[in-house]
Amino acid sequence: MKINLATACSKLLFVFIALLLSFSSLASIAQLEQQAQLNNAEAQYRLGLAFETGEGVRRDLSLAAYWYQQASENGHRAATYNYAQALEYGRGIKSNHAKAVLLYTKLAVEGDPSTYGKIARLYRDFKIDIANEDQAVLWYDLARTQSAEFDAEYALALKKQFDAHQLKQIEALKQQEQSVTSAPTPAKTPSSLPVRTATNWSLHGIYLALLLCSILTALFLFKRFSSANRLADSSMKEMKIRLAQQQDQITKFKIQLKSAASFQKKAASTTSKPTPTVLNDAYLRFGFTAGQINNLTPKQVKARYKQLCRVYHPDAQGSDEEMRQLNLAFKSIIEHLKATQKIH
Repeated sequence: MKINLATACSKLLFVFIALLLSFSSLASIAQLEQQAQLNNAEAQYRLGLAFETGEGVRRDLSLAAYWYQQASENGHRAATYNYAQALEYGRGIKSNHAKAVLLYTKLAVEGDPSTYGKIARLYRDFKIDIANEDQAVLWYDLARTQSAEFDAEYALALKKQFDAHQLKQIEALKQQEQSVTSAPTPAKTPSSLPVRTATNWSLHGIYLALLLCSILTALFLFKRFSSANRLADSSMKEMKIRLAQQQDQITKFKIQLKSAASFQKKAASTTSKPTPTVLNDAYLRFGFTAGQINNLTPKQVKARYKQLCRVYHPDAQGSDEEMRQLNLAFKSIIEHLKATQKIH
C-alpha cells in the first residue's frame, strides 16, 4: 500500500510539473507577442522561431515567415537569414529567389560568410533577374547604416522603385494615343454649295467654327500624346541602359563571391577551430540569445539541434544544404563549449 501511494504521489508531481511548464510556455509566448506588436525585433525573431519549431505553440510556417520578415525589416540579422531561407525554399511563403538573393547579399556585405555559397548557387540554378531599382534600395539601405547623409538617397531610391511599377500605365497611355491618332479626320464642309439666304451663311459660319474647334482640339491632343510618348521612350531607353549596367555589376559581384567562397573553403580546411564570426553565426542559427550563451550546456544545445532537425531535414521541408549548415553550426558550438567549460 505504501509503494502504491508513493507511485501515485510521484505521478501527480510529474503532472503538476508538466502543467507548470505548459503554463509558463504559454505565458512566455504571450509576452513575446506583446513585445513583437511593439516592434521589438528580438521578440519578433523569437516568436518566428517558436512558430517554425512548434516550441510552446502550434507550428505555423506562414506565421513564422511573417514574424521573420518583421524582425528583418527592423534589422535583425538572424531573422533576415531565416526569412531569406523561407523565400528561397517557399517555406510558409511563395518562393522568390530574386528577393532571397537580395537578403543574402545584405548579410554577405554585413560579414556573414555562410551566405556566399547560397548566393552563388541561386545564380547558378535559377535565372535571377533583379531590377535596378531593387538593387539601389538595398545598397542605399546599407549605406545609410554607415552615414545619415544617405537617408535622402534611400528615400529617392524607394520612390524610383515605386515609379518603376508604373511603366504599365505609360504603356496604356501609348495605346490610348494610337487609338486617338488613328481616328478618321472630320470631313470638310463643301465650299461649292450655293448661297441662297442669310440663314445659309449663318449655318456655314457655325459649321466652320465647329470644324476649327475640332482641328484645334485634335492638334492639342496630338501634341500632348506626342510629348507623353517621347517621355515614355526616353524613360525606357534610360531604364535599359541602367539595367545593362546593373547586369554588369551583378556579373562582377558573382565572380567576387565565387572567389570569396573558395577562400572561405580553404580557410575552413586549414583549421578546425571556429572563428568568432563563425561561432556567432552558429549561435544565431540556433536562436540562442546573448544572455543564454554564457550558461549553455551541451544538453541544451543537443535538444535545440533535435528541434531544428525536424525543420531543416530533407525528409521534412528542408534540404541537404540546410542540414549541412546546421551540422556545422552544431559542431562549432559543441567544440566551443568543450574548450571553454573543459568538457571531455
